Amino acid sequence: MPNDHFVPRHYLRQFAASASELIVVANISPYRFLGLKGIGGQCCEDDFYENNNAIDKLLGVSENDLAPVLVRVIRKRDFDTKEINALKMLAVILNVRTRKAIEAAKVFPRFIAKAFIESAIEQGRLPPLPEGNSLDEAIDFKGVAGVLIQQMIPCWMETQTLSAKLLKAHNGTCFITSDNPAVVLNQFAWGADPMRSFAGFSQSGFQLLIPISPNLCLIIYDAKVYKVGSRRHRLIEISKTDVEIINSLQVQSADNCLYFHEPKMEQEVQKLVERYVNLRVPLRDFLQTFPGKDQNEEIIKVSNESVSLPNRWKFCSYRRHIKFKPGDRRDPAWTALANQLMKDFDQNPNGGDVFTRLEKILA
Repeated sequence: MPNDHFVPRHYLRQFAASASELIVVANISPYRFLGLKGIGGQCCEDDFYENNNAIDKLLGVSENDLAPVLVRVIRKRDFDTKEINALKMLAVILNVRTRKAIEAAKVFPRFIAKAFIESAIEQGRLPPLPEGNSLDEAIDFKGVAGVLIQQMIPCWMETQTLSAKLLKAHNGTCFITSDNPAVVLNQFAWGADPMRSFAGFSQSGFQLLIPISPNLCLIIYDAKVYKVGSRRHRLIEISKTDVEIINSLQVQSADNCLYFHEPKMEQEVQKLVERYVNLRVPLRDFLQTFPGKDQNEEIIKVSNESVSLPNRWKFCSYRRHIKFKPGDRRDPAWTALANQLMKDFDQNPNGGDVFTRLEKILA
């Protein structure tokens, strides 16, 4: 069986200890410091992508293309248009390909399947489970990775209407990463409506952060809502306090592993976990049920994976005059174009690459 990495090694190498193939690992729940471990053994499972050759080929090509761009941007602490589009693609891929992303996508179909089977057992249409067995453990779904990776293109399309900058850690501080490193949030819509999720890529106020080295973090954001540093600079040095806030997002987002480049950071990382572990949301809580108008009605709320800010950071502030409100589409015409593009992929599987199809659609 192949050994599939759901967080690529080329990404984890940016957090390696002393340019080695080793990385420092700590588990979150319960907290356990594991020390230096080989990068090749992290974020991987046998047959994770279910022997899907198309996924393996797509991810292999993307990693070969993105790895040198990531190294180059980290080295020069700057990017051009092609490089930032590549990093946006890296962030999008990491948002959909991890084990936690796939397990989160199974929460709703598992709920529906469990309700259907329980009802069938009660009505006698299915036999009861053997004693000691649990439906929660018995129900699983195949092919979820392929479904999520199909979302890569429209999500990447939506990032074309977002700005991006590099955040530099204050001297003496470092960014950490995790086994689910792409962090999604919407500071603008926080608390606007508890029954709605505002974490979609097309939403006004969308933000995505991913640490790319111990010293640098990429932020992709809605420039119509937020101001990040000065307009002229793509590299923004942030304070020690803001570095901690960003690291707290990794504690929230991680499946169970945090990664960093120096063993001497262990005490600092343990304190991070102690401070922010209570902000972690279990996968089961991504789905909530509420009573409806009568006893036969139930309202189901499914949330996209998101994180919350423990404190307000200083490097990212609101613009003075925001024309949007929480829940608005950032650019409805662009979202419609992305939807049309995906419809073309479904109808014409051999119709060419993204840019060929867009030319045809816009002609």
